Amino acid sequence: MNIVEFKGQKIPYKIKRKKIKNLYLRVKEDFVEISCSNDFSEEFIKSFILQKAPKFIESLKPKDYYYFFGQKIKGEIDKNIYKEILPTVIFPIIEKYSKKMQLIPSKVSFRFNSTRWGSCSYKNSLTFNNYLAKLPIELIEYVVAHELAHIKHKDHSSKFWAFLAQFMPDYKERRKRLREFERII
Repeated sequence: MNIVEFKGQKIPYKIKRKKIKNLYLRVKEDFVEISCSNDFSEEFIKSFILQKAPKFIESLKPKDYYYFFGQKIKGEIDKNIYKEILPTVIFPIIEKYSKKMQLIPSKVSFRFNSTRWGSCSYKNSLTFNNYLAKLPIELIEYVVAHELAHIKHKDHSSKFWAFLAQFMPDYKERRKRLREFERII
């Protein structure tokens, strides 16, 4: 793990060399990941990180609070708590919407993701982000219904949204709230 300093704060970063044209920066939980080809020098990468640092530096600082089912709680949490608790909460929601929508996933799995709340494979396997446990229940319901709808419609076409609306008429409001929540957690 390499380190670059920005205004007195150390920014750990990791470089993944790939056969790609551009340079990509992803903010992980406690470090920055850079994906790029061998064409980019270490110095260029450092300057790129420093140029982008004002946008992400706050997210790397340790927080003295965490979110648990929509509630902001003072203190720290072991992220494995999310992993343990989420299935007990999400399986009844999957069952509820699966019955309503008459759609059954082939498999349900969980993982820690940094960019997606859930996904549906072409084999109708649903994967949910353990960090869903940070969200209020109604937003978890939205993600579950959204992913179940992908069993029937694999895209975000107007048919997909119309189908989702049949079972969750307020999906637009929930989607908007999810985007707002993403900014604060």
